[in-house]
Amino acid sequence: MSPLIIISGPAGVGKTTVAKALLKTFPELKTGVTYTTRKPRALSTEDKKMYYVSREEFEQRRDANEFLEWAVVHGDYYGTHRAETEKVMALGPVLLNIDVQGAEQLMSVYKERCISIFLLPESHEQMVDHIKNRGEMSEGNFQARLKSAEFELAKKDHFKYQITNREGKLNETIAAIAELVRASSSATLDKKP
Repeated sequence: MSPLIIISGPAGVGKTTVAKALLKTFPELKTGVTYTTRKPRALSTEDKKMYYVSREEFEQRRDANEFLEWAVVHGDYYGTHRAETEKVMALGPVLLNIDVQGAEQLMSVYKERCISIFLLPESHEQMVDHIKNRGEMSEGNFQARLKSAEFELAKKDHFKYQITNREGKLNETIAAIAELVRASSSATLDKKP
């Protein structure tokens, strides 16, 4: 069976950037299909197929058991669509960039099939700076995101691998994760980063 590669970690740590780089490094990697109630971000390209839906539609899909995992993150629903993602998983290794709650749900189902990677900030200060730089937000929203990031950091030991994303060393982070994926995958992932 093809592996399920999970990248998780606190907001602003660089998960999407790393996921995009891995998809370029390993063209045979596929991505899952995510549904969310959040609004699309301006000038942002996603690292996965995203459907933006109303809360009502999401809740209907959730209640119909359409998601492999789902969670509320920063007030919005996110879920990995079961049928669409399993269709992709049947074709080869799948990369999922998801929050800690969703990662834990998937790791409990797919167990040994998961290559679970937690991306760590270099320091608490770096994490705070990256959250602040995500765009304009109220002080209350900032505090909620910071509290969420600290909750997520406390879950790092639930992941098989932990990689620190050091400031200015993104290429090293990507190379380290690419090597982990290459070494852990039963699929042929030969392209060098």
